[in-house]
Amino acid sequence: MFETILVDMIPAGRNNRPGTPINGPYFITVHDTANPGKGANALMHAKYLKGEAAEALPVSWHFTVDDTRVVQHLPITEHGWHAGDGSRGEGNLSAIGIEICENEDGNRAEAEARASRLVGDLLYKLKLPIVAVVQHNHWSGKNCPHIIRARKNGWENFLDGVRNQLNAHLGKDDVPMTEAERKQFEALMNRVAELEAQHDMKVPSWAKPAVDRAIELGLIDAPADGSSRDFFRLLTIMYRRGLLKD
Repeated sequence: MFETILVDMIPAGRNNRPGTPINGPYFITVHDTANPGKGANALMHAKYLKGEAAEALPVSWHFTVDDTRVVQHLPITEHGWHAGDGSRGEGNLSAIGIEICENEDGNRAEAEARASRLVGDLLYKLKLPIVAVVQHNHWSGKNCPHIIRARKNGWENFLDGVRNQLNAHLGKDDVPMTEAERKQFEALMNRVAELEAQHDMKVPSWAKPAVDRAIELGLIDAPADGSSRDFFRLLTIMYRRGLLKD
């Protein structure tokens, strides 16, 4: 059985609904709303996304899930602004964004269970593998979804719920992947590995002077291994332009 979805779309043409076709989608990104206030449920977030503040940022995502419902804000054929990796970031351009509510007057466990079922539904409909499900942290390094991440085995337990829902759809009569689907799966796995490597780099030789200077000034901690190529590039540009001064 698929999760029931209440459709409440951001109006077309607004700054936070550009209408640009999504690339794929190839990923499903899981977030926490970081809004524990009373009443901060899925319907409230739907209202927020149609307001001026969300349009001005801009910020948007595809689904919000609370303990009683799933609300859809964008078609899964359009990209949103939720991954924090920029206007050309793969998280924004190729991932479906799902926000899980954490309002204090809601049942968080039920919200997570509902979200895992929704993700399982989407994997089945889009023919995506479980490795396509990532945390917001994967794209930007942000501690999100922070509630799930804070629990021991929290993410793996969430993925177990996703697998259960996906397996319920697949059933015993599921057919093996076609050759085209196998190639798509392998390409996705390779891309995931590439992205993970980009966010866990050792300091390249060309960036070492800038990194050493930033450590000397106390701007970053040593060792600096484990950052992304974009981080090292930005630090090097600042260094070469004389911006890393006492």
